[in-house]
Amino acid sequence: MKNTSKISTCLRMNAVKCIIAAGILTPAPAIAGPWTLEAGRTYNKPAINFFSGDSSFGPDQEGFENFEDLNFTYYNETGITDNLSFIASIPIKDISRTDRNAAGVAVTNSTSGVGDIDVGLRYNLSKGPFVVAVQGLFKAPYAYDSDDSLPLGNGQEDFEGRFQLGRGFGKAGYFVAEAGYRFRSGAPSDEFRYLLEYGIDVGKSVYLRSKLDGILSINNDTPQAQANGNPTLPLAFDLAKLELTAGYKFNKTWAIEFTGTPNLYGDNTLTGTNFQLALILQL
Repeated sequence: MKNTSKISTCLRMNAVKCIIAAGILTPAPAIAGPWTLEAGRTYNKPAINFFSGDSSFGPDQEGFENFEDLNFTYYNETGITDNLSFIASIPIKDISRTDRNAAGVAVTNSTSGVGDIDVGLRYNLSKGPFVVAVQGLFKAPYAYDSDDSLPLGNGQEDFEGRFQLGRGFGKAGYFVAEAGYRFRSGAPSDEFRYLLEYGIDVGKSVYLRSKLDGILSINNDTPQAQANGNPTLPLAFDLAKLELTAGYKFNKTWAIEFTGTPNLYGDNTLTGTNFQLALILQL
């Protein structure tokens, strides 16, 4: 009886160790940072965003009153293999800019349509205890007219390489750190990109997430080039945003999220806050 009891205790202890190990290696949400999806699985996030800004980090443009961006964005990740995921993001935008002319009259210009489309791949290099991945992204500016007086994008192709590092801590959540370089063709400056992320489950259904998402200009833009009329698309700028998310999981398939993302600090770009309401569908 004593030997049987010892064996049972040992088995229970090993089971607990396995559960703890699984918790450490698994992020709180189903998808984040360097984690890739299993082959055939998909993560879908249709979201409504609203951004508004009426001042700038740095000197304000003369006569500028306000800029607004209302958009519907569909984000998708699909597992090609267990270690390789496909990424796509497609925004449908309605943007407007209001300026006060020399006579003091407010004039509003607006544009709507499909904005810059992002496509990319994420490849997992290590599954733990630190999860490591590399990601490549291409920004396709082909769905709009960049010569509009208020364009939806700058009309330039972007190529980004990113290194991603993450670790899950079971009930204590997960942490992600990312660093990347974005090559921007044409006149705009290249950029260094960085991100710090922390997320945690609060009970069985509620989860919280925060991100510090930053851009640092390399300042290799073409000085004599003329910027377009979109105040969120200068040739060179610095920007750091703080993303705060609260989500509710209905089940393993469906969830809903609300996110507020204020622009914390920057240079040569707008202040303001983005608000997002999103559905999550995982298949």
